[in-house]
Amino acid sequence: MRMILISCCVALLVATASCEEAKKETEKLQEESQNIEKRGIYGSFGGSYGGGSDHGWSSGGGGGHHEHIKTVTIEKKYPVPYEVVKKIPYTVEKKIPVEVKVSVPQPYDVIKKYPVTVKEVQKYTVEVPKPYEVIKKVPYEVKVPVEKPYPVKVFVPEPYEVIKKVPYTVEKYVPQPYEVIKKVPYEVKKTVEVPKPYEVIKKVPYEVKVPVDRPYPVEVPKPYPVWKEVKVPYTVEKKIPYEVKIPVDKPYTVEVEKKVEVKVPYPVPQPYEVIKKVPYIVEKPSPYEVKVPIDRPHIVHKEVKFPVHKEIPTPVHVPVSPPQHHHHEQSHYEAPHSSYEQSHSSYEHHY
Repeated sequence: MRMILISCCVALLVATASCEEAKKETEKLQEESQNIEKRGIYGSFGGSYGGGSDHGWSSGGGGGHHEHIKTVTIEKKYPVPYEVVKKIPYTVEKKIPVEVKVSVPQPYDVIKKYPVTVKEVQKYTVEVPKPYEVIKKVPYEVKVPVEKPYPVKVFVPEPYEVIKKVPYTVEKYVPQPYEVIKKVPYEVKKTVEVPKPYEVIKKVPYEVKVPVDRPYPVEVPKPYPVWKEVKVPYTVEKKIPYEVKIPVDKPYTVEVEKKVEVKVPYPVPQPYEVIKKVPYIVEKPSPYEVKVPIDRPHIVHKEVKFPVHKEIPTPVHVPVSPPQHHHHEQSHYEAPHSSYEQSHSSYEHHY
């Protein structure tokens, strides 16, 4: 503020000085113009140029020669203070939305808060006088006056019925010997007919020609916008803590609680009993029937195992005669071949 006031005062002083200088210069110009007008020749060169000579140069008021007077204007520029607007750059805060990707696990945990009762033990000091009084309960007999004998009236019907349970034997017919049913598991043979030889279906891939109209339109994916993270510098406001002085009227009144002793007119036992209510669960049986809905009928899948008769081939020993060596080559090769055919035929017959 001081600098602004000083600059304003200086500007006013400069303006007043320049105005005074301009007034002085205007006065000088007026004087010069007056001098120029006085120096001019009005009518002629005086009454008589030779003091009454006969040259004929008369300074009459009428037919004389007039001069053209020139005015000279002088322009001077003086500095005048004017307002100059100065542009000062300043920071403009602009909020740019930035996408923040937050990873959410699937499935995500849902935290549910349940109220739980928590018992807090509060300890407090109890002043116990020494020696302290011990109260001991001693049982003693209290005599209550009762009128003896006293009349008691009981209503009894005469004669009254007396019900007495008499045990007796009940004979039940049981056949001797009697049948006992006992479940004994036994194997059940179930034959499954399989055709021989049986058909085997084998899938063979083959080319299938589908007629297509050509030319046909084909959708080409067009370029789509892709999000790209661009780091833009931006100003970050940083909060700097500073001391703030709050005016306080001093001195000020402060209310202070004072303890006042109150005498109790009756004796208080030390330590005294404190009754605290603790909530607890009370099980209340429901005397009515509760119906639970069950979907009926419901299908129960149960695996029943049953035996399957399976034929297992067993080797059968067939007596084979030893090979006989002959001189002919043909008989030498035919003998083992015949034995192989016999064994093979017997094996097929077994199956």
